[in-house]
Amino acid sequence: MPVSVADSGGEVRPIFLTGLMGTGKTTVGRLLAARIGAPFVDLDTRVERMFGHTIPELFAAGEPSFRAAESHALRTLLAEPAFAARDVVVATGGGVVLDPTNRDAMARTGTIVWLDAPPTVLAERLASTASSRPLLAGAPLPERLAALASERAAAYRDRAVRVAADAPAQEVVERVLATLPGAVR
Repeated sequence: MPVSVADSGGEVRPIFLTGLMGTGKTTVGRLLAARIGAPFVDLDTRVERMFGHTIPELFAAGEPSFRAAESHALRTLLAEPAFAARDVVVATGGGVVLDPTNRDAMARTGTIVWLDAPPTVLAERLASTASSRPLLAGAPLPERLAALASERAAAYRDRAVRVAADAPAQEVVERVLATLPGAVR
């Protein structure tokens, strides 16, 4: 049976999942959307469709160029008619929160949920795909993830509800639901 999720005023609000790569934004997002009977949007997939290139291809043009594409994809999503008035779960890219304008827009529109897990857990989850992720090049995986977590912590924390994502995805969904205002199980 779907769960109803609304803010404390009874209004439906989009849920934006943020966090480092490997925290389960897409997996948790799909499960959460199914649980509450809402559509699911993967922002990385939207970026790829809008720009006709994969994330690594877009990243090859430089991180600033990729971040601009990511911000554009978010803005167009938020501008869709009645977007803010729907139940919808959005898995954002891990770096979308780096732009304060993006954080402001997400916070005004919905609830930001920061999925957080220790770098050692993330390294284990990402071991088989790390070579295809542009930001993971250069340093041993746990150290690189720890550096990214440290660099981004303030942005992730900004106006977000923190949820520990160090458990199986279904358990993380339950943790997310427990933090949302107005969730009726």
